[in-house]
Amino acid sequence: MPAYLLQDNMPQEDTEEKKKRLREEIEGYTGAGAVYRRKIRNFMEVHGIWSLGELDYTWRLAFAEEIKSSTLPRYHPWYLKCFDHLKQYDMRKHTQPRIIRKEANHLYEDTLLFLPYHPAQELAERLDACPERPEWVWDFSVKAPGKMKRQVFAVLNHFLKEDRDGKILREHLKRLWRFYQFCVEVQVEDMEQIPLWQVMEYRKRELIRGEPKGKGILDTCRKILFLQADKINWDADVWYLERLFLQPERMDPSSPVASLSFTEVAHDGNRRILKQYMKYGIGLTELTMRYLQGEMMELRNFLNEVGKDICTVSGEELERYFQRLQGQHIKAETFNRKVMAVQHLYHFLQARGYVEKPPFYAEYYLKKTLPQHHDRCVEEEAAEEILQKLHGFPENLRLMYLHLWGIGLRLSEVCTLKGNAYYIQGRDTWIQVYQTKMKNYKRIPIPEALYQLMQVYIRRHQITADSYLFPNSRGGPFRSATFRKQMTEWCRKFQIQDEEYLFRSHDYRHGVATYFYNNGVSLQGVRDYLGHTYEEMTQQYVDYMPNRIDRTSKEFFEKPGNSLMARLKGGEA
Repeated sequence: MPAYLLQDNMPQEDTEEKKKRLREEIEGYTGAGAVYRRKIRNFMEVHGIWSLGELDYTWRLAFAEEIKSSTLPRYHPWYLKCFDHLKQYDMRKHTQPRIIRKEANHLYEDTLLFLPYHPAQELAERLDACPERPEWVWDFSVKAPGKMKRQVFAVLNHFLKEDRDGKILREHLKRLWRFYQFCVEVQVEDMEQIPLWQVMEYRKRELIRGEPKGKGILDTCRKILFLQADKINWDADVWYLERLFLQPERMDPSSPVASLSFTEVAHDGNRRILKQYMKYGIGLTELTMRYLQGEMMELRNFLNEVGKDICTVSGEELERYFQRLQGQHIKAETFNRKVMAVQHLYHFLQARGYVEKPPFYAEYYLKKTLPQHHDRCVEEEAAEEILQKLHGFPENLRLMYLHLWGIGLRLSEVCTLKGNAYYIQGRDTWIQVYQTKMKNYKRIPIPEALYQLMQVYIRRHQITADSYLFPNSRGGPFRSATFRKQMTEWCRKFQIQDEEYLFRSHDYRHGVATYFYNNGVSLQGVRDYLGHTYEEMTQQYVDYMPNRIDRTSKEFFEKPGNSLMARLKGGEA
């Protein structure tokens, strides 16, 4: 055979062989849609695509455009779904399932990603039954900071892996897709250190779109990235404390501090210094997270008000700052707390060598404080009305309320009670309570009726010794904020005090203290019962102390021989 004829025949033979292999490859897919598969096969042959592995999103767009002129519109989604299933069939045939959580960075590529064609197909399987959406197309080839794109990719993988509810997954994908478009638009460098103006701009857009209030997608992304990082990212602008594995006694389980945010500090250098200070407070002190959070918020306000590098602030500038604070007419205790927070920060800067010495003396500014009495007892009429209607409240709220009204526990103590809290010693019934605020246990006697009620409750709900008596939906302790909200709603429902009653859980603690004191219990006894360290604190809880003084004075002088003149003469003698 002449050479030119051989050259003409060889491509034809190769093409036929390729068509045969392609046909066999497609026939290996056993899903429905023979008509659709033939159409796809013809498309591939015309365009010289001889393997399912060569299909990509670009070819998908070309196929979608082509079928517009040859098929009815109502069949278009079915053709595209078959196209996707063939591509996924080929990908899943050649790959083994793998956990994306540790390999996300290795799978990332600066290219367009169509979610059904995700390299980790075990993450894309859940999309098979979903209608196609714009948020399925992620263009990582656009000109934008690489770190930000990798972060978005990591969060995207997290949603695909962890969101078991399809509705939640779709909402997360939609909001993340919008946020990614914003990050590309403003060229966000790092999602964990996004500038405040960019944060405010995006939240403004969320508000305009009418997205539901609560945790936004930026907060969600930050949390995922912080918790999943191989090492704790102390440079992040928001720290999520569940990653830090803190000692339990430093957290109040009923009202835990979830995160610390440094985003609000505008000055970059001051923000870095505040992070270093808080890292020191977390790692090298035993202070509670509630205390550290409060001090951090004081320092955030201080740093923003000085508006310059904290290491260069002069004594005169601090003088003006404290004068402005004094002009706000805040309480002495609050003012002193602000002064001491600034002093603590400067002592840290001095220890680290940032400043030679603090540019002010805190003692010069500190104000004298006097114990203040807080008249906060619950009115008897209100408490009586609640008790009369308490049977209509949910069981857990009823029993939690009795611990407030009957024995004056702190709400945080009630929320964290466990099954082993109650016991009998001799003839008396007792409760053992861990005081989160004081970091110790206290044991106090309780009414036998409350003990019996709790034993019935424990048996009915099969509560073990180490389980919370009043668990939340996830098995943790009941949240104090949730209790206040629910009690307020139920008091309103039962029209307590004609819906004018303001439920405040701590008022009942004042009431118990006052009741004991008015019935002859010494101040020291009340102090021990409440679990206070100092009597000065107890005095702030005992209401109507002047009334008792007046009553005792009256009883004394009503006795024969105890007139004021007789007392005065006796004193002269």
